Amino acid sequence: MSGNFNSVFQNNAGYVEEMFARYSSDPNSVGIEWRSYFEGFHEGFGTATALAKDVAHFDELLKNMGDAPAKSSETSHADSISSDVLSFEFKVAAYVQAWKSHGHLQAKTNPLGLEPKKAPTLSPELYGIAKSDFSRKTSAGILLGLDVMKFEDLAKELEKRFAGVVGAEIEHIESPEERAWLQAEFAKIYAPVGKDVQKSIYQELARADSLEKTIATKYIGKKRFSIEGADAQFPAVESYMEECAKLGAAECSVAIAHRGRLNFLVNVIGKPLERLLTEFEGYPHEGLHGDCDVKYHYGYESQRQTRFGNQMTVSMPFNPSHLEYVGCVAMGDSRARQQIYYKGDNSKVVSIVLHGDAAFSGQGIVFENVQMMSLDGYQIGGTLHIVANNQVGFTTDPTDSRSSTYCTDVAKVTGSPVFHINADYLDVLHNLMIMAANYRFKFKKDFYIDLVCFRRHGHNETDEPTFTQPILYKVIKDKPAPYDEYAKYLTSTHNFIEEELKTIYNNYRAEMNAVYDKVKKDHLKIEQFLPLRDAAQLKLATEKDMLQPAKTQLPVTKLKELALKICDIPATFTPNPKLARIIVAERKEMADGNKKLDWGMAELLAYSTLLNEGYSIRLAGEDAQRGTFSHRHVTLIDFENGNHFTSIDACATENSKIEVINTLLSEEAAMGYEYGYAVRQVKGLVLWEGQFGDFANGAQVLIDQFIASGETKWAQTQGLVLLLPHGMEGQGAEHSSARLERFLQLCADGNMQVCNFTNAAQIYHALRRQVLRDFRKPLILMTPKSFLRSPRAATTIEELATGNFEEILDDSRITKANKVEKVLFCTGKIALDLFDTLEKEEHKNKAENIAIIRIEQLYPLHSDKAANILSRFKNVKSIAWVQEEPANMGAWSYIRHELDKIIKKAGFAVPLTYFGRTRRATPAVGLEKQHFIEQDKILKAAMESNNSVEV
Repeated sequence: MSGNFNSVFQNNAGYVEEMFARYSSDPNSVGIEWRSYFEGFHEGFGTATALAKDVAHFDELLKNMGDAPAKSSETSHADSISSDVLSFEFKVAAYVQAWKSHGHLQAKTNPLGLEPKKAPTLSPELYGIAKSDFSRKTSAGILLGLDVMKFEDLAKELEKRFAGVVGAEIEHIESPEERAWLQAEFAKIYAPVGKDVQKSIYQELARADSLEKTIATKYIGKKRFSIEGADAQFPAVESYMEECAKLGAAECSVAIAHRGRLNFLVNVIGKPLERLLTEFEGYPHEGLHGDCDVKYHYGYESQRQTRFGNQMTVSMPFNPSHLEYVGCVAMGDSRARQQIYYKGDNSKVVSIVLHGDAAFSGQGIVFENVQMMSLDGYQIGGTLHIVANNQVGFTTDPTDSRSSTYCTDVAKVTGSPVFHINADYLDVLHNLMIMAANYRFKFKKDFYIDLVCFRRHGHNETDEPTFTQPILYKVIKDKPAPYDEYAKYLTSTHNFIEEELKTIYNNYRAEMNAVYDKVKKDHLKIEQFLPLRDAAQLKLATEKDMLQPAKTQLPVTKLKELALKICDIPATFTPNPKLARIIVAERKEMADGNKKLDWGMAELLAYSTLLNEGYSIRLAGEDAQRGTFSHRHVTLIDFENGNHFTSIDACATENSKIEVINTLLSEEAAMGYEYGYAVRQVKGLVLWEGQFGDFANGAQVLIDQFIASGETKWAQTQGLVLLLPHGMEGQGAEHSSARLERFLQLCADGNMQVCNFTNAAQIYHALRRQVLRDFRKPLILMTPKSFLRSPRAATTIEELATGNFEEILDDSRITKANKVEKVLFCTGKIALDLFDTLEKEEHKNKAENIAIIRIEQLYPLHSDKAANILSRFKNVKSIAWVQEEPANMGAWSYIRHELDKIIKKAGFAVPLTYFGRTRRATPAVGLEKQHFIEQDKILKAAMESNNSVEV
């Protein structure tokens, strides 16, 4: 037998042998389908085992597995099964396993009629099964729940099941329970569908096509990124939502890029058609907020009934043209809703993400999104992914857009099921969606559908697709519309009446034409979407609103009470000895008032006070629990048993929740997830921390397209906080700069706040300010590194209780303003370096003559406050900006023009000078000694020179 296995079972023999050996040692160690198969051998498996034990190869296999051969008392039938029978059964079992694993390669999934190539791995000859064996009976069908039958009949059944219009990729899943469930459900995939469902499917296809035809005829040449060819997505989503509603879901988030988005907005999400057509008309008016956006980027939310009357809230997140980025945003939004409205019950909110084939296989953020599936800080109970496989991306053929066999192959990384289906077969697709919904609720995992379809037009309606895919589009040109093709199927095989179906379609066209006529006649104005529920309570704030002081104080007694709670560690908990000494003990001294509060303690007090007032906190980052520079340690790990203890949990109320998450090593997907969460979380603070500030580079699309511009494009507010360590420390180009200049370049129209603090009280008040105002704005914080524990940055509980957030900090050292001859404006760490320099012996004589004004909030800049501070120094002869970043980086390019205005407003005619590094290609030098030489030159020039100095 050993020889047979080595020569015959080139693909699956080892697998079958291993199952056989495992069963022999312990029947419960294999899946139920294998137990059924082995138990079904002839008159008893004991006979087969007895025979197998006589084969040296089997003994060797067991030995290699580290198991002893199973002993069997059943040897009475040893003569009843020949080794030839046993060998044949193994061959057929391997053949069956090959079909289960690779049958999808033979499936007829292409609606354009292109037949798949014959898969060599599915040839019976490869497994040593000759033509003469086709009439032999086999028990191997038990692996699929079939009876004993001839091999030729089994082969037909395998082809019918695994090479129909659906290809299943299941066998890569590790869980035997999942595989067995999926195979059992897959066996029902071609079950008949009720006529009521079929009518609904037709109606949905007809509505989809009617909308596309209406827009195409009324707005000729306008981009709409038509759904045509992938129309099946519409009824697929409806089937999924219907089944999810039956299983208890109350809400569904549907994320989609621009292809088909307009159709989904109206037909699935419930956006009124008149609002869409008004956007096509495109007349601006004074009531619009911001710059607005193209219509196929907008989102919407509504309450509607599912196909058969279940109530559901459905929503679509806003999305720019960056295709796959909306996936993580939708996931974050879904988790927020699960947490906020349903106490974390992930059965109540489901999510669907629709992809394009080229983007899904080509964009790296997809892999990051996929990896979030089961992580504690990100899991949402499973997401349905539908990939509209147009078989062309923009103008690129699949052979040029991926190396993998399928566009969905990345999905297998997490052991998720993948099904490839021909989009023409709507009844089968409906059954697949029912399976997907039930899988999601049972196993809480992602489910992937490769919906093989086509794209009727070019990338947009003005493109000519035959320029790049002439052969493909000859086939597409003659391909009927999906609604028409499905109508012919219903009338020919299910007794539907053709005229009734035509009437349904014509009525949709008439209704849509009537809406168009109304929009044209009444000159309806564009309406921007206003959010539902909590977010509707927030206003769209201006720069002036953002500069109004917020009441962030709390009584000293309350602050001390919460500070002591932060330090209260259970007696059963053993902290790391070093942390016990330098963190836990010191924080107790701070709480008792014996020591000033450092940055970490002030930050934790901000979180604690908000939790105590009923606001939730979600802080995520690659090292968020301890902080990159070990300043936070909000979550401690028991030195003896590894248990976790989050110190601020005790400050929460019944209505507030704290999540501190060490994230996966991702920037863009992780930040996008927090953005989506922040959009929904109105009664809480959401923060993403970069391990170093420049790590945010990896999420530039999220920063540019969502965080910085989301409000002006979509009138959508959110208060996401980015904590980005920043400062020149002599550690080289990487990790020195959070690219402050890039954020400042994006600032306009009150879109966000960019800050660089020098005092621990500032972080406390700024974080509280984020949620205590009646509006939300993103907050970009350049957070400290070396001066996290600097005495100069420390504060007191009394200062927290009585102070406010200060956009500009005056120089508190100066008692005689008339002695000041030079004013140095700066932001961040360089300010503390300047103070240190003024205390050095060689510069002490200038301490009264030089004032240092710190710009704590760079945008929106409180120029009135800055001018008022400057104006009190009547005898100023020199005004400068000092920074440690190169001249083409940091704040200089932005602040120089603002300071010119401030100087003029304060009544001075003094020119602005600059002390800092020259323009550079990198943020910092690579040699530590060189860094400190340059830093000393900058500080010395700031003390001694009245002319600009670049080093």
